[in-house]
Amino acid sequence: MVLIQNLIFTLIVSLGILLPDLFLGHISKLLTCTVPLTNLLGVIAFSATLSFVRNKWALAAVAGLIILTQTIQVNHWAYFGASIHSQDISKAFVELDEITQTGASLVHQLWSVWLTLLASYGLIISGMLYTKKRKQLPFAWVLIVLALGITPVLAHIKGPSSFYTKPTYTTIYNSVRAFSDWIVHSKSTVKSHDYKPYTVTYSAPKVKNVVLIMGESLSSRYMHLYGYNQPNTPYLDSLKNNPNFTYAKGVSSSVSTRTCLQLFFNTFHNPGFVECIRKKDANLFRLARHQGYKTFVLSAQNEKLFHDTGTEFVDVFASEKEMHQALTQKGDEALLDNLAALELGDKNFIVIHLRHIHCPFGAYAKYHPELAVTVDHKNRASETQQEYSNAIAYHDYWVKQCIERVQKILPTDTVVLFTSDHGQLLGERGLFGHNQMQPEVTDVPVWILAIGANNALITEIKNHPIYSHYDLGKHVASLLGATISNPNEHPTLQYVHGSEIYSAYEYMPWEKSAQGVAFLENRWVGQN
Repeated sequence: MVLIQNLIFTLIVSLGILLPDLFLGHISKLLTCTVPLTNLLGVIAFSATLSFVRNKWALAAVAGLIILTQTIQVNHWAYFGASIHSQDISKAFVELDEITQTGASLVHQLWSVWLTLLASYGLIISGMLYTKKRKQLPFAWVLIVLALGITPVLAHIKGPSSFYTKPTYTTIYNSVRAFSDWIVHSKSTVKSHDYKPYTVTYSAPKVKNVVLIMGESLSSRYMHLYGYNQPNTPYLDSLKNNPNFTYAKGVSSSVSTRTCLQLFFNTFHNPGFVECIRKKDANLFRLARHQGYKTFVLSAQNEKLFHDTGTEFVDVFASEKEMHQALTQKGDEALLDNLAALELGDKNFIVIHLRHIHCPFGAYAKYHPELAVTVDHKNRASETQQEYSNAIAYHDYWVKQCIERVQKILPTDTVVLFTSDHGQLLGERGLFGHNQMQPEVTDVPVWILAIGANNALITEIKNHPIYSHYDLGKHVASLLGATISNPNEHPTLQYVHGSEIYSAYEYMPWEKSAQGVAFLENRWVGQN
């Protein structure tokens, strides 16, 4: 009779662990996961072994571990459309403000996910609390430790590329693989490479004022300027025939904001070359300072995103912290007020870092309800794409205000450049968001406008229909009068880097040609 209690424990806890997959994967179809027989048997065997554990604190620790990992995994899967990768786990702990805002905007889409998780945790905890008369063995916890430890050990032996998650397996299976890899490799450092250092040569600056606008989550393929079927970029469209304006398809340096900023401002190119960031020989702020420019950063986001970007070479740095009240009242238009109030020098390098177009895409309506457009709630992909397109219409409005402000305060000898940190998945192949090594996440716009300056300064971009962040960084340097020579670069091969560049990270090589961009097989730093 005592073993019946163990059987009840096994069945209830197993059901709790698998409930997200059974309901969200099989019934509601919100996830792509299924329950293969091997996964089912593995969960049952684990729960059965757990039923014999005597120590209540060990049971509580295991329950807490399952709840924590499944909370992160299932929410990531429900939002992005794919299981979490080990490279992205740290974001769940350090970007809680971003996650909270995004989750709050998607209550109407994710409420069933959260209810399912609560039911799952209720079953797991109930199974442990209400089967106290089950048979217990003094050393059962040893088997649990072995079961939990085997995957991290294998991850250490085989390496991260052997622990890719599988989109048709259970959430718990993918959680074990992703978190095991994260535990083993999160503190590992990138191996040294035989890269040669950059050299920088200086000449007279080509222009007195450089204004660089770094957008947020903006993909060119959803902009009318680049051929999208919705007229959401009327201002940028009006510049198409302006000889002082040109634009190109861009490829981002990374799939996350934080890493992109580090890579872009350090003109980073080769995978694993972290010395480029540590030494900052080709850091754009450093080059600007050397050339006598006064340097500014106005960011609508958290200052921690600018870690290792060269802020020690910035004269005026204002982030969301300093502009919080104004940003709360006016959104990114508060950046324009701060721009107008800057005490400029004879030569100026100004970086404006945006927030809008970050999820939730309809946040702009708080400040401009007259620009909001009703969205058809037919399905998630359609709804998201409509909201995104509407946000781009607001972005076009913001750009118009920004250019008018720049023309007023810097009417001559000025070049304005724009790109975005990364692009966005909006339902392609069932995937959403960014932070995923997918080609769509690398798709960003690049445009440049000369104001009272020689339009020959924009010729380089005009002659290159594909322009990467690395290319753009070198171009910004050239405007400042600095020529960056990287002896390690390839004539056509470039790279999109993962979201964590100080460990053995994943990167995506690509080649550019007259036909466009060709992505190659993803690789890991440290692979031959």
